[in-house]
Parts: sequence; structure tokens; C-alpha cells
Amino acid sequence: MELIDRHHFNKPPLMFAAWTGAGNVGILSIDYLRRKLNAHLFAQIDMSAFITPDSITVNSGVASFPAAPQSVFYHHHNPDIVIFESNAHVGGKNDAEIMKAILGLAQRLETPRIYTAAALPLSMSHTDPSKMLFAANNVSLIPELLKQGLSPMTQGAISGLNGLMLGFAAKSGIDAVCLLSTIPSYAGSLTYPKGAASVVSTIGSLTGAHICMDEIDAHARSVEPMFDHIEDKIKDFYLCADTPAAEENAEKVDHQEAPKYVMERIEKLFESAASDRAKAGELKKELDKWNLYELYENRFLDLFE
Repeated sequence: MELIDRHHFNKPPLMFAAWTGAGNVGILSIDYLRRKLNAHLFAQIDMSAFITPDSITVNSGVASFPAAPQSVFYHHHNPDIVIFESNAHVGGKNDAEIMKAILGLAQRLETPRIYTAAALPLSMSHTDPSKMLFAANNVSLIPELLKQGLSPMTQGAISGLNGLMLGFAAKSGIDAVCLLSTIPSYAGSLTYPKGAASVVSTIGSLTGAHICMDEIDAHARSVEPMFDHIEDKIKDFYLCADTPAAEENAEKVDHQEAPKYVMERIEKLFESAASDRAKAGELKKELDKWNLYELYENRFLDLFE
């Protein structure tokens, strides 16, 4: 841990942390929070010990190692907050070492709670609101979170460090909560600012901080045509698929509901493939049938990690 700037808090600060993940919801929301609060850099984790480059970059014939990923801390006062951002997923024991460094700082600052942010992919349209759910590592936190209008995540898994933080924090005796924004299941490999906006708004309510939402709301509106196009594409393939099953289903499912119908089927196949790899072939065929494999490729390949 390298300290860059001295800092003093009037009271133990809350910590907000995020890594890249589905829809980039976590990192986009926490970075937006950092920028809008004009938080100041005060510490960083040297990632060079944890990263082994798997390629070399070339510029005008000159080769060099790529820049190391960043894992940095910012501080803000009134309210007292620490913000941690990282674009690195190193895996295995190295992740445990990074968590140890983050939680060590949290303990020194007497941080009462750590919040992370992530996306919850569901069978929904981008025109639906992004609902906010939570997962907490301490049951005593639930009544307070319910009062904030958040709903508990009933079951499932939160992949990556945005989820694992809850377990590591519990071992260190620190309360932790993951704020989850619902997003369309096909948007996991894209950037989904509407979901990030819901997270930012929730953080504002939790902290009492005034956060201008204009920029992120405008970002969300700017990508609506892209998501309209994707959902139109799903509808077109749904109605044009030349199979008896597709013809039968087309009679049962309204044209506007076709994307939800297709996504629900794909979600069920993902759930099956997660517990039984033999189902992955059926899932791949379904994605290919609707010409959606490219949208789901990263999530599909994650099944085999």
C-alpha cells in the first residue's frame, strides 16, 4: 500500500468499492460518484507484484509491457467517504492479498461498512426500470436496507470481487453490502449506464450526498437506440426463426414480449449449464439460433473457467 496524500476524517468513513463486471455497472457508478464528489487520490496498491502480462504492446515498432492495472483509493469529506476503484482481476491467492490490503486500510480507518456495486442480469427490457436489490454479510443490516427501499436478492451468486468482498469483509469483522442493479441479461457484456445511474442514486440516499445525475442520465439516454436495435433484432429473429417450435411459440407470445420470452429461456439454460456443463451445447445452439452468441459470449465462456 502506497500512501500518496495525507488524509483526516472527522468520523470513520464508509467505503465504496468496485471492480469491472457485468454491464460495467459497478465500476461506472463508483467512478461517477468519485468524479461528481471531486474525491482526491490518497493511496494505491502496487499491482505489479500480482500481474503477469500475457501480451506485449507495440507502438511504431517499439514493444513494451502494457500499463499495469490500477487499484486506487480516493477520499472525500462531508460526508466522510473512501472510494476504491480497480480495473484488475488477478484471481486466486492474489485476489486474497489484494482484499487483505483493502481491508487492512478499512480497519485502520475504523470503517463501519463497505459497499460494493454490481449488476443482476434478468430477463427484462431496457425500457424497464433498473430495480435495486442488496446482499449483505450481516443479517442485522437488512431492516435498515429495507427502509431504504431496497429489496433483498433472494438467491443466486455474485461473481467477481464485487461479490467476494462480502465474504472477506465478514472474516475481518466488517459489515459489507453489495448494491445490485437489474439489467437486461443480454447487456452483461456491454456498458449499461441506466443500471449505474440507479446505483448512484441509491448511494446518494444512503450517504446524504448531493450527486448531480445529469451526466449519467444523459449517457443512459444516448445508448437507448443501441438497446432498441438489439431488442428489435431479438424480435426479428424470434419471428423469422424457421423452426416448428418458433412458429408455435410465436402464436403464444406477443411480438413486444418476444425479447423477454427469449431471454427467459436463455437464462434458464445458463442456470442449467452452470450446474451441468453437458447443457452448454444446448445453450450454444439456442444462442446461435437467435444470432445472440456474440452478446453472450463472455458469459458463456465464463462457464468453463
